Amino acid sequence: MTASAIRTSSLPEPAPDVEVYLREQLSNVRGLLALSMLMTERRHLDEILHLATTAIPALVAARAVGVHVPFGDGARWHAMRAAVESPANRADILSQLQRLPRNGGPLQISGEPWAWAFGLPSPVDQIGTLIVAADTAPSDDDMLVLRSLAQQTGIALANARLHASHKATNDQLSETVAALRHTTAIHDRFTQVALAGGGYQGVVDALFELTGLPAAIEDGNGHVIASASPLATPVRRAVFNTKREALIQGAATSGRPMRAGDRLLTVVRPHPDVVGVLMLVDPSNLAGRQEEVALEHGVTVLAIELACLHGLAETELRLGRNLVADLLQGQPDDAVARAQALGHDLHRPHRVVVLSVDARHISADDALLRVRETLSGGLTARPGAPSPLLMQSGHAVVALVTAKAADSDLLASLQRDAGRKTRIGVGGVCRSFEDFPRSYREAQVALRLAQSSRDSSGIMRYDDLGVYQLLSEVADPRALDTFVRTWLGTLIDYDVAHGSDLIATLTTYLDVGGNYDTTARTLTIGRSTVRYRIRRIQELSGLDLSDPDTRFQLQLAARAWATINALTAS
Repeated sequence: MTASAIRTSSLPEPAPDVEVYLREQLSNVRGLLALSMLMTERRHLDEILHLATTAIPALVAARAVGVHVPFGDGARWHAMRAAVESPANRADILSQLQRLPRNGGPLQISGEPWAWAFGLPSPVDQIGTLIVAADTAPSDDDMLVLRSLAQQTGIALANARLHASHKATNDQLSETVAALRHTTAIHDRFTQVALAGGGYQGVVDALFELTGLPAAIEDGNGHVIASASPLATPVRRAVFNTKREALIQGAATSGRPMRAGDRLLTVVRPHPDVVGVLMLVDPSNLAGRQEEVALEHGVTVLAIELACLHGLAETELRLGRNLVADLLQGQPDDAVARAQALGHDLHRPHRVVVLSVDARHISADDALLRVRETLSGGLTARPGAPSPLLMQSGHAVVALVTAKAADSDLLASLQRDAGRKTRIGVGGVCRSFEDFPRSYREAQVALRLAQSSRDSSGIMRYDDLGVYQLLSEVADPRALDTFVRTWLGTLIDYDVAHGSDLIATLTTYLDVGGNYDTTARTLTIGRSTVRYRIRRIQELSGLDLSDPDTRFQLQLAARAWATINALTAS
């Protein structure tokens, strides 16, 4: 017999129960190792807890009741048994957990002979608590297995949290890098527009290219002056439910893009009298932060463009004002060269147009700016378009416009933009420099008649004045005044002394052919009041208004009176 055989045969055989015990412990260790590897590979809390709780019965004679994991301001319960499904039981268990040390301890759970709380530790803090129940108290070895399982579960949960944190950080970093790249691309694109002097169209083209959404620029009155969209379809003027002035003011105050209907817009106001609205048409509400960034960069370039154009327009307006004043005063020295420098051809027929505004609704300064914007067709002076020839005279604005433009619907646009209370007088055609003073006087006469007329249009052309034109050109105004005093002197004096309107009533009465009802509607007074005034007129003047010749003379005298007032005011 060999020495090794002697040594082997001399060792005592282990008892059968000890061998079973050792095999069970080895199996538990292997199970814990395999379970630990599986949990470490998982990245979601629910998966890890499912592995841990379902493995307990296979390792020891116990069962998982639930897992409590603090989550934000509250907590998440992962319950496996009805013992913790009841809110009352949960509250009781939570109260007991708060009194236990971090590594856990015994619990009292209704319906469970034995229960224990095992802390789920991590290298930083405790992640949660594993609650286990059994029919009898586990042995020391089983408790060691459960504590080991809780420890491995805590480590796996900590790894999952760390991985999630790293992933969130990486995702956020990727998003930040992508946003920075996009912002840089936006900045570079609009820098190219600014350096190349792309103007309004360059801004909207770049905005459309960067966002894929139709883009447009509007002036303060809502006129589209540049747009870019698929298939080069023009962007229509925006229609907002709220008042435009209030909307623009709100957008300018906010300092960032805001939504109005189907538009995402931002406002630039480099000067109080210059307003530009840069917008994206976004009916599907697709625009996000990147589109807002593009708008913000675009409006910066637009502000630079507007500031430059405003300075140029101010210089041209000042030069044009001086030119207009010289022409109207009959001093056209170097007028052709000065006009050509401003982009105007004075050899073309022109008319003098005078606009008078209601100071209660709009100032003369604002009226001048609105007229300038309307005549130039957009913000300040549009690129390539000549600055209009304007000047301010008291509460009136004087403009030199081509005869073709004055005979179009331009005057209605001027009145609309300057305010519905605006009255406009249009002088005769100027075919040479010497005609401008004469056309200016004619425009003033027409304006005065427009102010006294009840014509709802508020626009009076000197060429259409008829008898008023003839009366205004009488060589001896004293003869005209004598004629008026002969027929209307008593009524004029009565109106001055009593503050009445007999002349106005008589004029309207004669103009409508002596109809009481029409006169009442025109003057917005009662029919009985009209009858009283006409009777009073006949009593004061001693004239018979039923006599055709008398009516003609009175109507001519009334128009001569209006003409005298117009000439006196001018």
